[in-house]
Amino acid sequence: MSKLTMPAIVPVAGMNTEFGMEWDASLVPVGPNYTALEATVYECLHAGCTSIWIVANDDVAPLLRHRLGEVATDIDSIQRGTFAKFGQNKHIEVPIYYVPIHPKHRDKVDNYAWSVIYGANVAYWIHTKFSRWTQPNQYYVSFPMGMMDPKEVLGHRSLLRKNAPFYFSYEGKTVKDGLPLSFVIDPEEWRRAKHVITTNASVWKAPDEGMPTEKLPPEERLVSLSYGLADVFGEGPAGTKQEMKSFYDLTTWSGYGKFISSELGKRTKRPNTNTMYRGRNK
Repeated sequence: MSKLTMPAIVPVAGMNTEFGMEWDASLVPVGPNYTALEATVYECLHAGCTSIWIVANDDVAPLLRHRLGEVATDIDSIQRGTFAKFGQNKHIEVPIYYVPIHPKHRDKVDNYAWSVIYGANVAYWIHTKFSRWTQPNQYYVSFPMGMMDPKEVLGHRSLLRKNAPFYFSYEGKTVKDGLPLSFVIDPEEWRRAKHVITTNASVWKAPDEGMPTEKLPPEERLVSLSYGLADVFGEGPAGTKQEMKSFYDLTTWSGYGKFISSELGKRTKRPNTNTMYRGRNK
């Protein structure tokens, strides 16, 4: 597996927030002409991700693609090319892919954490189709409703690739406590988290032998469907933690208000077209 390949998984499907609008909550504005989802992709570019996999179903994916396009530019490569001759030739493009949850998983195991699990699985197999040398051994997971300072993330870019699992924390809490805080997952933790969901997603009572013939009581069916981030990732390994100076949980209206009125919120703005642009039209 390659240590140079680190896909970003951006879970949208299954997200729960207090907004309740007709459009997806990941499209709430965090600045003029700038949405939470775009800010998440911008964070992934600072983290050094080599591709971005947005897990969103077909009912919202076309609008997300319209906003984001299919390619962005790695931040570090932009900085390295700033003072170089023909610096733009040194820019590294980062592809953006849109992944719908498989129909057979919907309304069965597709809680919000499953979007992370499924997105990493798709990224792994497609990379494997390219070459075994591009198989990733870790995945950067970033949540649209968790706002951090991307410049602060850039400062920890080298640390992200060294140790997995890796967790960003705020006031001592991480995704393991249910916060939509970015983290790095490895294959071992991926398998453990998947097992937590799939083993608690049954409808039928397990028989002593043979095929199941009796259904579980209604309250015991598809239990993991209601699992939150803490239920799935809470029992994961300790890993490496990096405390962040600022973080805002946008899943609640009060958290959104705190972000908008914060110092980070006041200076958050849409990046220029050399960094993020729709399609391939810079």
